[in-house]
Parts: sequence; structure tokens; C-alpha cells
Amino acid sequence: MKAFFIFFVFMFNVANASEGVWYQQQVENAVVTQKMLDISAKLLREHKDIEIQEKLAIPAFHKQTGELDTAPQSFCQTCHTPLPHQKALRTRTFNNMHVRYIACETCHIEKANATLTYRWFDMEKHAIVQSDNLLRIGKNIDNESQRPVNPKIAPLLHNERLFLLKDDAFAKKIAMQWKAANETEKVALHAKIHAPLNWQKTEDTPQGTPCQDCHNDKKSMLDLNALGATSRQIQAIGTHSIPRFLAHYKNDQQRMTIREMLH
Repeated sequence: MKAFFIFFVFMFNVANASEGVWYQQQVENAVVTQKMLDISAKLLREHKDIEIQEKLAIPAFHKQTGELDTAPQSFCQTCHTPLPHQKALRTRTFNNMHVRYIACETCHIEKANATLTYRWFDMEKHAIVQSDNLLRIGKNIDNESQRPVNPKIAPLLHNERLFLLKDDAFAKKIAMQWKAANETEKVALHAKIHAPLNWQKTEDTPQGTPCQDCHNDKKSMLDLNALGATSRQIQAIGTHSIPRFLAHYKNDQQRMTIREMLH
């Protein structure tokens, strides 16, 4: 990858954009480094399209059936599949389970760039939703009763959504530019639109917010009370065994004995 990519500037001129403004500003102001371009080039080079079976059911999360595509309005799904976590064999099922009720940006927005709050957001109605019955965790839950595909826990800035949806003018602009771009331009555009996200820093660091930032009985990134969680649900989320188990691993290649897991 040649250094001249660093000087590639992708100009987005969208007049009167009223939604997803924070993300648009972050993309327009992003400084793309050679490392970011190299990572984008590698990801695009290694990308393989995955065919999603229309009537696929995944019984174990757990016995659930219903629509696989839970956020067709999400800007992320312009390119990503409905179950986007594919590479990490150890964590992908647990992460994909979250897709049904957590927006991509909740885990992937770079938190250092803004002070965010998290609320239930209906992506079809473009509105914050108040409800006490949306969290589904507990041993007595009937998982054959599917929770709605909307709303999702999403990040807000000053009580407004900061992320894009497919209908936003800026999102449409990006999609059009991607379709018209050549291979070199796609590398630069990929790096640019992912710059506000927290996975682009380096290929070797964890992609996304660590599980323990939410599954923490001392301090959670999420205000679970505001999201309608009961005291039992708050305890269950904070002490969930799977994130604690996954925290033992530093990378996907690491192998661990039972004795090490018990410490």
C-alpha cells in the first residue's frame, strides 16, 4: 500500500443533514493513517461474501425462531450481514446473540470522542422508547416467545442519536460513492467511514467494547435502571458467567486448562 493513500481526501457535502450529525462530522474530520489504510486493505482483500439461509433458525439462543434480520435500517448493514461477528470462533455466538437487542454502535463507537447515554431506540420509528419489559434475561423466560426486533439499546448524544440509518442523506451518499469507487478508493473510504469506531486502531487489539464494561457488578457502562432492568436482572447481567469466562482469554489462539479457568 503506497503512502500516497494517506493524502486521499474523501469529500462528503451533504446539505442540511439533521440526523447522525456526530458520525458525519467524525468521518469528515478523520485523519486516516497509513496503518488504518493497511488494515482496511487487508480486510477488503480477505473479505468473503457469506450466504445467509433464509429459514435458518438458531435453536440455542435458546429455542428462538423468527426473523434473522433484526436491523435492516442499520447503516452497518449496508455492507455487514445481520450476524456480523464471524471470525472469532470462541465469542461469535455470544456476540451475535447481542445483535438482536443492542445496536452495533453501542459497542463500536469510540467512547473517547463523546460522553454518551444509552437508551432503547426504535430504528423504524426513529424514536427513543420507554419500556420496562424489553430486557430478556432470567431462568424463567420462555425463549420460544420472540422479543421484538425493535427497539435496541443505542448510544445517544444530548438525547439525540449520533449514528446513521440507511435513509439518512449522508448514508445514501456513502453508499453511492462506494458503488462508484475503484479498488484504491474503496480502501480509503473504508478507513474513513470506520475511523469513528473503536476497532480500527490496530488489527491485534479487541474489536469493540469489552464484555466487562457492561457485565460488571461494580460499574456498568449502561444505566440498567434507566433501561428498565429489575434488581434481579441487574444482578444477573453484572455477574454473568460467560463474560467472566471469556475474560480469561487474551487472544483467540490462547488455550487454557480447567485449573487456570478456576483462578
